[in-house]
Amino acid sequence: MFRGVFKTLNDISSDPNRYLDICRITSRYIFFCGPYSSFSKSLGISNDSFCKLLADLKEDKIEIKILTEVSLSNVHKIKELLSVADIRHADKLNLKFMVNESACVFHLKSASKNNVMSDLKYVTSNNNEIIEQYRLIFEQLWHFGIYATKKIQRLETEFDVASVIHEVDKKGIKQFVEKLISTSKHEVLLYASTLWGINNFISKDLFGLLKNIVLKNKIKVKFIIPDLTILKSNNLKHIILELGTMEQQEESLFLFRSLPKGDDIDLESLILIVDKYHLLIVNPHLNDENQSNDVIHKVDYSYFYTTQLDSINKYKLLFDVQWGRAELAERLYIQDIMQRNLIDTIAHELRTPTQAILGYSEMATIDIENNEAGQYYKHYFDSIMRNANRLNSIVMNILNVAKIDNTTFNLNKVECNIYDIVSEAVDDYRYVFKTDDNLKNKNIQFEVSESCEKSVRANVDRIRIYEVLTNLFNNSVEFIQSLGTITVQVNVVDRYFLDEINQVKRHEYESLEKHDDKHDNDKFILVQIKDDGKGIDKYVLSKLFNKFVSTVDNHIGLGLYVSKHIIESHGGRIWAQNNTDGQGSTFSFVLPLA
Repeated sequence: MFRGVFKTLNDISSDPNRYLDICRITSRYIFFCGPYSSFSKSLGISNDSFCKLLADLKEDKIEIKILTEVSLSNVHKIKELLSVADIRHADKLNLKFMVNESACVFHLKSASKNNVMSDLKYVTSNNNEIIEQYRLIFEQLWHFGIYATKKIQRLETEFDVASVIHEVDKKGIKQFVEKLISTSKHEVLLYASTLWGINNFISKDLFGLLKNIVLKNKIKVKFIIPDLTILKSNNLKHIILELGTMEQQEESLFLFRSLPKGDDIDLESLILIVDKYHLLIVNPHLNDENQSNDVIHKVDYSYFYTTQLDSINKYKLLFDVQWGRAELAERLYIQDIMQRNLIDTIAHELRTPTQAILGYSEMATIDIENNEAGQYYKHYFDSIMRNANRLNSIVMNILNVAKIDNTTFNLNKVECNIYDIVSEAVDDYRYVFKTDDNLKNKNIQFEVSESCEKSVRANVDRIRIYEVLTNLFNNSVEFIQSLGTITVQVNVVDRYFLDEINQVKRHEYESLEKHDDKHDNDKFILVQIKDDGKGIDKYVLSKLFNKFVSTVDNHIGLGLYVSKHIIESHGGRIWAQNNTDGQGSTFSFVLPLA
């Protein structure tokens, strides 16, 4: 085409149209950077001639790149060039230059401060270092540029802010939300983070619109709402369930997530992002977030609408973070359900053979006691029964945990003498301790304090309180290496005593008092199990009553967790602390008086 006319840069250095000549002698690439209107003016040709020039260069396999600011005023011209050049958009582009492998033309602003490139002072250079410098500058700007096709699409779908305000004032915010969604071509991100947002924007009309754009237009929709349990409207719950069904049918296009209950991140009531081009945020002015209206009045809300990429990216990132949290919460919930089911299944499967072992062992022990020849085997069966009882205790703890997690843990409360339960538990544990081969290397004395209150009564589940005491005895025994004493104390105390030992905080008194309507609200039953063992490790103490936390290696760590739930289900509190004299520890719990 043109390259054969001009052999070297020197041939054109004195030519008035040297810019145009530089374009013509290019053999590999040519890059343009600056306002679009300046290109043809700098070359001294019309826009049509500029397009023809680029078409001829492309026909000669020249790489053509144009970095310019795409706006509504030049969209139609940019579209004409898309077939012959790669074009990207850059905001507020101040640099103006043109570079190819042979030369670089860059422009310096004249004193007149006119932005037309033909009126600027020009500098032409064939210095290789300068050419390479401007080529690298262009490539860096090009990397951060926006594809012209995307920018054009954004411009064509943008709403003028003034027209947005007029439309919202005229038709209302609900209608504008639906209009934004209906214009989507790729993706809709909807975050309704409060009851107000859900009650006022999630409707059958919106559901129908979402369903339509997913099924017909193949638009991807991602939708986040609060935890479903806080929804009070049955109609709204039905719509949400339909959205869930829709996700199953159109899994690749429609995704629906709810945040975990108690989510405390403060976000706007409604965030809508459409095609990464539109951002709408709506906040209520109402005190009652449950209020729902067919028409939301202007005084009830404020809104923010923008097409600025920085703001959109910020809220897109926020949406993605919340989406990730919702997905993580969902996976953890599913994992927790699977774990509960597994634990429940294992416990039930173990319980049946354990009960059989215990039953047949007891029968065999009775027969052996009545048969002198069988006395030789008695200690074997005693050992079988002890270990079967230990296994049964573990199984029962696992079952209790499963009931606690599934909220099916029930109490059968009757009025009981607490001292009697304590005495019975101590006597039974003394017998177990003497007959258990695993404890034969320990010499531990069990004592019930003489100063105990022997007539205190409480409304409790006798079996469950017995279970708590046994669990606490087990822990105290583990703390004693070989020789020691475990002392049990039962007293009636007032709130001032509890406050003094700093274990039951003031804000917890109210829950304690709810179970004590008949007697002085200041009085509680305090049961303490004190040992003189090694004490509790300070790193374990703060989480001692958590699930699967044990004070001893190779123990499952469920007994104290179950005990805590039992006591708190009775309206009490349980805690542990190391003794102030530095020797041993004390487990304590309080219960309301009957």
